Amino acid sequence: MDILTSFKNSLLARGLSPGTAEIYAGHLRRFFAWVEGTYGEPDPAAVTPLDVADYRRFLQNRNRKPATVNNALDAIGSFFAWAKEAGIVQSDPTEGVKRLPEQKPAPKWLSRRELGALVRAVQKYGSRRDQALVTLLLHTGLRVSEAVSLRVQDVVIRERSGHVAVRQGKGGKYREVPLNATARRTLGEYLATLSGEWLFPGRSGGPMTRRTAEKTLAKYARLAGVEATPHRLRHTFCKMLVDAGESLDRVAVLAGHENMNTTARYTRPGRADLEAAVEKIAWE
Repeated sequence: MDILTSFKNSLLARGLSPGTAEIYAGHLRRFFAWVEGTYGEPDPAAVTPLDVADYRRFLQNRNRKPATVNNALDAIGSFFAWAKEAGIVQSDPTEGVKRLPEQKPAPKWLSRRELGALVRAVQKYGSRRDQALVTLLLHTGLRVSEAVSLRVQDVVIRERSGHVAVRQGKGGKYREVPLNATARRTLGEYLATLSGEWLFPGRSGGPMTRRTAEKTLAKYARLAGVEATPHRLRHTFCKMLVDAGESLDRVAVLAGHENMNTTARYTRPGRADLEAAVEKIAWE
């Protein structure tokens, strides 16, 4: 087993998703390819802080965005922290290498017009399964990996309340997310058509794949003429709660955020918020 595979396995053991682990591994492959092209041998034990700083400059010279450069530095730092603990290297060459300053924009969520267009497209062209999937993502803020992992028994619907039990959230954490009246109605109608184990069954008898869910939403986004992904629906869920006056601690618990700073991003105005602000003082 090569060193990058061992590193990826360590990330998965920490609870990172396979997609995130692969992104980290991709950054590492590109870094060590650069090391090999520059110095002739990609030996982790020979990497110095100057090498890491030079690689940061290399990415900057290729017009990579600060966020992309910092993501690469994060991946490299995670690798060397793991390698040091495993005894593969003597020291961590990323210590002291500064990240680039970056202006973090507000997360991208759907406007009310975009949201209406998407919901109408799903209502007009979607099956009950697709309607249930989009409704669940929009009204619970679940990550797509959490949604497709749900079993029928994880959905509890009562006359005036209900919830979904997320058994393997980010970091392996369990949480229960309440279902509002809209979600209860749509999911209730959909559940009446199911007979198997999975809430969103796939063709192979197991659960729907994350990729299938993403493609399903992309189809309705095209029909609606909007840009929508499962993660953007998650952002929209959080933004709607914040705009409705809900406290950040409640939004954080519902979304499964470990860090309150993640939730605080939804208080940062987006483009539409700023446009609405300046329109208030227009003379036209």
